Amino acid sequence: SSGINAEYGVVSTQSTGEHLQEHLDEVADDIKLETEDDVYFGYFNVHDVDKDGFMDGLELLSSFGDHRAKQVDDNYTDEQYEKDLKTYTEIVDMTLKDFDKDNNGLISFSEYIAQVKTT
Repeated sequence: SSGINAEYGVVSTQSTGEHLQEHLDEVADDIKLETEDDVYFGYFNVHDVDKDGFMDGLELLSSFGDHRAKQVDDNYTDEQYEKDLKTYTEIVDMTLKDFDKDNNGLISFSEYIAQVKTT
């Protein structure tokens, strides 16, 4: 499977595809991710929460929160949450800097696909 970029929390299209398929199975049982491009589109579409065709900073931050929520346990402190939030915010800023080529604060699918296919 092809590595996208661990810096952005996406390790491989295979593991990402499996994760996305879980999300898609919750909303429809007839959507299947069969190609690498399906995985890229699925990832983008799942995280484009308002379905405007773009991912913004809040949607990116929310996508990290999805993964964080699975790690929360009784020992997860407010301090750790604040530290994680700062880290995720820095990752969002780096992601926007790298992906948002027209500097409008939004990542279009074409910007997204161009970046992930070159990393």
